[in-house]
Amino acid sequence: MRKIVLTLLALGMIFTINAQEKKESTNGKWIPEATAGINLSQVAISNWAAGGENKLAWNFVFEGKLNYQKDKLGFKNLLKINYGRTKEGDGLNKTVQNDLLYNNRLSYKSGWIFDYYAGANLISYIAPGYDYSAAAPVEVTQFLNPADVTESFGLSYDKNKSIQTQLGLGFHQVFSKPINDADSGTDVKTETGIESITNMKLGLTEKISWTSYLRLFSGFDRLQTWDVRWDNTVTASVNSWLNVNLTFLVVYDKSQSLKTQVKEALNLGISYKLL
Repeated sequence: MRKIVLTLLALGMIFTINAQEKKESTNGKWIPEATAGINLSQVAISNWAAGGENKLAWNFVFEGKLNYQKDKLGFKNLLKINYGRTKEGDGLNKTVQNDLLYNNRLSYKSGWIFDYYAGANLISYIAPGYDYSAAAPVEVTQFLNPADVTESFGLSYDKNKSIQTQLGLGFHQVFSKPINDADSGTDVKTETGIESITNMKLGLTEKISWTSYLRLFSGFDRLQTWDVRWDNTVTASVNSWLNVNLTFLVVYDKSQSLKTQVKEALNLGISYKLL
């Protein structure tokens, strides 16, 4: 009996040591994460006395991360894609979701509450987008056109698992190429200012979570006006692969519009963790 107990204890120690080694083995290794999903909304009617039209809306979402940490040096990458279309009755198949966001950050642990970072942020489009307010659709965006790019360096805070934030000096450029005959040649707009990016993920309940991305930027020559992009998703999980998603996006960019842009969607979605 004593031999059996000693053998079990020895095995337990071996498994514990192996588990600790596996946990520590992430140091100096790239850690990938990827999640993909599709959200659907559909209405179908036939001989409906109250009137109405068939409607189908869908959007594809993807979020990928690639992180690296070795001692004091860290590197984080985030890629988010959101593309969706909707069709109502015999109308056009319209693009309603068309977002591409990429963020990377190189950080160095300073030994105090804030770390040092240098990074880049890209906000653009994954496919052609159209203005449907005219009689015929007018193409207004293309893949990576225009492209909003910001390089920055400064201080970051990521010691809280729920909230990570950074604040630094930013170098902002907007690259655009002609899309239709009304556009002029290739254009590059540049400015220097202050950039702040905050990522948050909170568990509101056991099955409801809230993720948020907030980016602020202002040039030194216009500190009274700030560009804002606030992207929110509230997810209620039905099971491991089925969920209900409420997305809410607020954008204010004076160069695009003098008005605050708001986009909201409520969908039933299927998601799958690829990595």
